[in-house]
Amino acid sequence: MFHKGLSFLTRVVFPQRCFQCNVLLSITEQSLCQFCLCSAPRIDSTAAMGTMLLASTLPTTRLTSFRSALYFTGAVQIYCYSLKYGSNYPLGMVLGKHFLTPLILTTLSGQTRTVVVTAMPVHLRRLLQRGYNQSEALARGAIQGLLKAGMNARYEDLLQKTSHRKSQINFDPYHRWRNTKGAFSAKKKRVPEGALIFIIDDTVTTGSSLVRAAEVVLQAYPNAEVHLLALAQEI
Repeated sequence: MFHKGLSFLTRVVFPQRCFQCNVLLSITEQSLCQFCLCSAPRIDSTAAMGTMLLASTLPTTRLTSFRSALYFTGAVQIYCYSLKYGSNYPLGMVLGKHFLTPLILTTLSGQTRTVVVTAMPVHLRRLLQRGYNQSEALARGAIQGLLKAGMNARYEDLLQKTSHRKSQINFDPYHRWRNTKGAFSAKKKRVPEGALIFIIDDTVTTGSSLVRAAEVVLQAYPNAEVHLLALAQEI
């Protein structure tokens, strides 16, 4: 109660505005207003199949789902850019809670199994440049939403980037897959037997990095069920 009261007082002096439309936010809103959250271009099942095609051709056979929440277009591009390069950690929390939590809940379909959420790692060099891992901000936001929904969920840092690779922005799908070989390793953590592990990334094009990360996680936790999630998907 004290925290909410203090937040109200600070907003009187320093009013917060929506990151996208600049409207004044209510006391229950953060970073984005409800209108902008509701108007974000959500991915449809047909478009999502484009990313699934890569996963179906790869040796990882125990991936249960590979889903994205939004199209990487318009305002979503601005969200992702600010999240990655603009030191906007609170925005990541909001995006994870509002867009990734629902994907996890629909994947669970009423199951009560333990959920472990982890983030795609960034190399130490990029971590020092940006100050934080943008995918971790999304993952922790998703955890907030899951806990609010009464789920048994927690965040675990399961992956690390073992080498600094060139940006894949100009690579074709084949060279993206080649470039990610050996890029990740797993950290040994206490993961409950049979847990559902969700690996979260900010954006995907072909999904090669996510699938490589999933292979590493499956090797380290062979009894887990791994799902891949991304905030935005390039079409």
